[in-house]
Amino acid sequence: MRQRRKERNSRLAIVAIAICAMITFPVLMIPIGLRQSTPAGVLVARAYADTYPEAEEEGALYEDWALTGSGDAVQPIGEGDEPNYLGENEMIDGSYFDPLEYENEKYDSVLTAEIVQTYDSSGLPIELLDTSTFASVEEKLYISTSETILKEKPDMDSVTVGKVARSSKVTRIAIGSTWSLVRTSEGIQGYLLNKSLSKDMVFNTIDRTVWVDASDLKLRSRPSTDSDVVKVLKRYTRLHCSGVANNQWYKVTLDDGTAGYVYVSYTTKKAPPTPTPKPTPKPKNSGGSKGGNKGGSGGGGGNTNPPPIISGVNGESIVNIAKSMLGVKYVWCGESRSGVDCSGLVVYSYRQVNVSVPHQSNSIRYAGTGVKRSDIHLGDVIVYDLKGADDTADHVAIYAGNGQVIHASSSKGKVVWGNLDMGKILTIRRFVRS
Repeated sequence: MRQRRKERNSRLAIVAIAICAMITFPVLMIPIGLRQSTPAGVLVARAYADTYPEAEEEGALYEDWALTGSGDAVQPIGEGDEPNYLGENEMIDGSYFDPLEYENEKYDSVLTAEIVQTYDSSGLPIELLDTSTFASVEEKLYISTSETILKEKPDMDSVTVGKVARSSKVTRIAIGSTWSLVRTSEGIQGYLLNKSLSKDMVFNTIDRTVWVDASDLKLRSRPSTDSDVVKVLKRYTRLHCSGVANNQWYKVTLDDGTAGYVYVSYTTKKAPPTPTPKPTPKPKNSGGSKGGNKGGSGGGGGNTNPPPIISGVNGESIVNIAKSMLGVKYVWCGESRSGVDCSGLVVYSYRQVNVSVPHQSNSIRYAGTGVKRSDIHLGDVIVYDLKGADDTADHVAIYAGNGQVIHASSSKGKVVWGNLDMGKILTIRRFVRS
């Protein structure tokens, strides 16, 4: 009986061992990578290692932060790699992988990231980078936009810390994707849009007359002391300025049409002294008693100049006629040798060569043919706005050469010499050939 019980227990033990072996062996043979409990990060890391075996060989280590929230893989920056900073005004809209560079490779299983530029309610680009990641630079640039403001942060809704005038020079000290951190000449730092900056000098348009205030001033081909010298200018050379940059360089044209650039600090807005014309000798009395026939066949309002030399219908004749009127008294609406006003002098002078000119400054402004200052000739009529504010033609004069004019001055009460730039010039009109 006891022997039979031992045999039965032996058989049960063998069956139990067989059953345990049948259960345990398949479990031990299941690949670890197929267990349901394998973390997602391990699966992605294995897939990346299969795609880029060289990364594992180099011992690169990638953490969980290299994964996006959705599990999409983003190309990490490996040891020794340098970040790629965005260029000025560059639109970011693409992949981290260049398909042309890897056209022979297969990356169908690798997902790429895309960055899209966004804009604020005013249509201005929003900075994509944190200011701590801005690239440090040190370069001189110029403001190319008007009414430019500096912001405390690269955001139009942030606090305004200052304003910078167009063409001003600033120093860029950091650059992001669409904004830059700059420092002004006064030391103010702030952010502005990259599109507000220019590497080239920016000129503001002006209409100004200046004179050389140095013994020898070099006229340059470009606004730089390293550029070619076009001409060496003598003191008091007149310059017509059409532009100014950073209050440092003028863009100028000479009377003969030569153009170039000069340094602002070597010029002056003050006109040179006007040469005093030599007085015409008074004619001597021809016979008669003392105190007899004074002034000849007078009526000239104090004018004792000899008759003008008229060589034809030209500018030189007009100037000679105007010179013969020097000293004639100022008379409102007058247009004879007994007295003239400013437009009356023009009417009288041109009438002597049978040319009709209207007697009113504003009418003369639109009569004849307009000419450029660089093409001014003898006898041309200069129309002024002496008040310089309302753009109204209130005075006229006749150009006599060498930067001088002849005009009837109400303040001096007679016809006198004057400077071409005695007031704001509205236009220059021509009525006869030079």
